[in-house]
Amino acid sequence: MYFYIDESGHTGPNLFDQEQPVLYYGVLSSKLNIDILAEGHLKKLRQTIGKPRLHAAEMGNGGLVQVIDGLCDIQDKLDIRFDVYRVAKPDHAIISFFDQVFDQGMNPAMTWTGYWTPLRYMLLAKLASLFDERTAEMAWNARLETNDSKSEALLVQVCNDLLSKVKELPDERSIELISDTLTWASNNPAEIYYNAKTKHDRLSVMPNIIGFQSVMLGIW
Repeated sequence: MYFYIDESGHTGPNLFDQEQPVLYYGVLSSKLNIDILAEGHLKKLRQTIGKPRLHAAEMGNGGLVQVIDGLCDIQDKLDIRFDVYRVAKPDHAIISFFDQVFDQGMNPAMTWTGYWTPLRYMLLAKLASLFDERTAEMAWNARLETNDSKSEALLVQVCNDLLSKVKELPDERSIELISDTLTWASNNPAEIYYNAKTKHDRLSVMPNIIGFQSVMLGIW
């Protein structure tokens, strides 16, 4: 099998770029070597539009329309599959917050079932409803802050902001569990180990790592 991977919308640590809110990975896969077998077809398409290469950023939508039939023909002949993976970057900031602050191994106020079973997804969705963009951005800034004291101060502020809204949730059990977890984190920020201090740590929490994991699972 042959796999060809590309990404779009990568903005590094800036998860709140209004122009590029989503990170995409596209994967072409085929049992055949596309680099060799597609070259003749692609050469004809390049000649058709008078371009030295086929690149969406240079061609625009109008240029792509001119070659779409030819590309579909190549797809059929070479048995090409195309998969798309996406990460909503602002959501990633919230998920990253949940994964660290609500980790039952870090936060004793969190229940085992609430974090280590599929119930986590329901709890995450309810927690996410309490975030606005400002709070999500603050949580992400705290995640990337290398100074412990500054990161912990931001983390406490995020927890307190969320606590001020927690009564908006529709059920008492979620209110109780989220309140207890956020309160413990607010009172014990140093015990959460929230910030990624080193370059390696910061790279490990970026959305492209999450997206590429999905790519590898799809290939596997």
